[in-house]
Amino acid sequence: MRDVTVDEFIAAKAADKRQLDFDDLQREITGQDGARMKRFLSSDDPRSMTAEKKRQKERAFRDLLDRLLEDPEYRALYEDLGNKLRDTETQTDTAIALVEAKLQDADQLIDDMERRAAKDPDGRPVFRYADGRVVDANDEELPPEIAAGIQWPDNAPTAEDYFIAKSRRNDLAAHLEELQSYRNDVLGNIRHRYDDRDNPMSKEDIREALEEIETSSPNFVGLNRTGENLGAPNALVVSASLIPNALN
Repeated sequence: MRDVTVDEFIAAKAADKRQLDFDDLQREITGQDGARMKRFLSSDDPRSMTAEKKRQKERAFRDLLDRLLEDPEYRALYEDLGNKLRDTETQTDTAIALVEAKLQDADQLIDDMERRAAKDPDGRPVFRYADGRVVDANDEELPPEIAAGIQWPDNAPTAEDYFIAKSRRNDLAAHLEELQSYRNDVLGNIRHRYDDRDNPMSKEDIREALEEIETSSPNFVGLNRTGENLGAPNALVVSASLIPNALN
């Protein structure tokens, strides 16, 4: 057997130390550390809680919430927020799905228009206004000498139709962003607070949450088949049956 070098000895000791640390951490996480002193997890770290401590914490939450719910006013507010939050989450999710479908339809419509459009010498789509102006997809007018040589297919979309379609597409994208922000930043934060098991909401917290759901609601959530607004400010008027196969 060959002699172990100093470097090999140090490396072996370091490996043993890493394994010991790992084993101790696993024992602490699983509650198998017994009387050993904890080396890694603090006593309030959720991973170091025993099953009994976790049950005690959950009971404390239930006891506090149960006491709060004995107040009829608190119970009414708490249930009102739960119902309002659930319904608004469902309605907003439906609205997001609706707008996503319409946005996909709008993108497909624009792609189809660009395929059918006349092309400039570089192969880029161009469009003609009723007054004769010829523009590219960015609404930049082409020089007259280039415009004069454009060959126009019979089914080429007009500039008016093309830019109306792009404007609707941009409106849908902005509306989708607004809905997603409302869903995640407003409803998501309220849901997190409502479900906080360590700190039940106060009456004032609940009132503020109910008000925020109303005042922060996007102006228009429902859209009809033509992409025009259906609802009124703060109205969540949505039906899954409104989701179209294509933009009209």
